Amino acid sequence: MITKNYKSIFSYLAALTAALFVVSCDQEDNTGFGTLVPTSPTLTVTTSVSNKSLIEDDSVYEFTATLSTPQLVDVKLFVTQIAGDAINGDDYTVDGSLVIPAGATSAKGKVKILSDDLIEATETVKLQIGDNLTANASITPVTMEFTILNYTEGDLAIDLSWALGSVTTDNSGNAISPTAFADLRLLVSSTPDNSGDIGEADGGSFETFVMDSSTPNGEYYLVADFYDVNSEIVRDLNLNTTFNQAGLINDLSYDFPAALNSGNSCSTVYYVLAKIVKSGDSYTITALGEKSPVTAAPFIGTATAVVDEWADYGAGDQTELLPVLGDPFSFIIDTPDFMTWIANNDTAFMVVTIDPATGNVTVKANEYFDYGQPGGGGDEFGTGFVNACTGEINLSITYDLAAWGLYPNNALILQSDNF
Repeated sequence: MITKNYKSIFSYLAALTAALFVVSCDQEDNTGFGTLVPTSPTLTVTTSVSNKSLIEDDSVYEFTATLSTPQLVDVKLFVTQIAGDAINGDDYTVDGSLVIPAGATSAKGKVKILSDDLIEATETVKLQIGDNLTANASITPVTMEFTILNYTEGDLAIDLSWALGSVTTDNSGNAISPTAFADLRLLVSSTPDNSGDIGEADGGSFETFVMDSSTPNGEYYLVADFYDVNSEIVRDLNLNTTFNQAGLINDLSYDFPAALNSGNSCSTVYYVLAKIVKSGDSYTITALGEKSPVTAAPFIGTATAVVDEWADYGAGDQTELLPVLGDPFSFIIDTPDFMTWIANNDTAFMVVTIDPATGNVTVKANEYFDYGQPGGGGDEFGTGFVNACTGEINLSITYDLAAWGLYPNNALILQSDNF
């Protein structure tokens, strides 16, 4: 028989066991009785922008701090201005600290760029989010940088930013930032190319150019090209342009995927982003998205043979590259006089026609090549590509020589001597 006292003890133990079971399931109730084990978490910060040029328009930009695991105590990180002449409270606002509450894994903060009616010089601010004052989590600080433009009503601010087409890392496995990979120029041109430059922006990061109210009325073209690039890694660059005009145009944005490629980064390569028509203080903007055409002009002159599987040329032999009158996208590969085994070397040649959008080419003989033996004459044709930055002419030629037979896809590589 169980006595009254034993029944009381039994009831107490049962209740205690149930309570422990509830706590073990809940793990953390933030009352001091939880079972969450303290860890050494990592704290990462993501930002809505890293580098931004903008007008004073009360715009807001967020940042988010995220813990790898929840903690028993609050985790606090600090926000400090580390560069620039903008003043917190006058030109922008941001909280000086951000708290991730105990048991939570993230918190958001925000930066607000304040609007005012004062005409001021351009101001900048660089904010660092996180530092070594965060004692209970490891953090790599990140920055948000703003260029605050205080232009007048008739000015048009133009921002150019870019991103790599795919994630690219250095030898240590760290992601290479777009501005470390490539330095681009932003041009306003009177012509739809980079030759009519009337003004440009070329800083150390993303570019900003302001067309001010004193710019004459007319048609202009917005053009991007390379100032410098990592030439060892070939990547597409995706471009973005954003337009702002106080009170009229607010963050009008256009994206241009794969607009430029680091494998073709010489002065003849550019990208036409948009057409701008200015009339007084009014701007009409039309996105264009046109790559620079590949023309024959850079190749005209002499070229040196690098590879010829058909063996008309030996390595180092030279030939003339001649223009085709009235056709800027074609050139002639002359048949040199030393090729005496070709009976009609004075009149026979190959015409290379370039696709201006891609640099790919087609090749066609103007007449049959007569190799001087019975049944040894015939057609020559092929495909390939040219590189307007290196001068390479890379062709695959088929020789259809009647009784001698068909000989397809013979490599012929010439190097223009202009490069």
